[in-house]
Amino acid sequence: MTVALLGAIHQQWAASPGLAGLLPAARLSTGASPNPALPRAVLTRQSEQPLAACNDGSAVTSVAVQVEVFHLSYDAAAAVVDQVTKVFDRADFPLDDGPPEGARVICMRRTNHSEGQEADGTWRMAVDFACAVYRPAGDPQVP
Repeated sequence: MTVALLGAIHQQWAASPGLAGLLPAARLSTGASPNPALPRAVLTRQSEQPLAACNDGSAVTSVAVQVEVFHLSYDAAAAVVDQVTKVFDRADFPLDDGPPEGARVICMRRTNHSEGQEADGTWRMAVDFACAVYRPAGDPQVP
């Protein structure tokens, strides 16, 4: 589920002109970045837990994700974080990860924000989200 969710977030990032204009999706990585040059963003899964198993075989899972933005400019990092929040807070979107169709993020909600400056002067800003992910009956990823 995590790979599909992180991939869908990456696709939503790329499809948002405001966000991709501030930081192209090519500068967004999942986990360790193959290109640590600034500016960049890192998307990671923090936790995952079942919320509901429904009688029809479908399920809803809560997945916590974090977007970290690294930039030399405080204002530029803050602009990216603001756009991330605008694009993803209270968003819903499909997960295109194969049959059966219908898997989707039914709500992505901002839960926290932090910021700080690293010893080298790089600004690190993080936004945490809770994602409610619906999986239809028959989905191999339903627990």
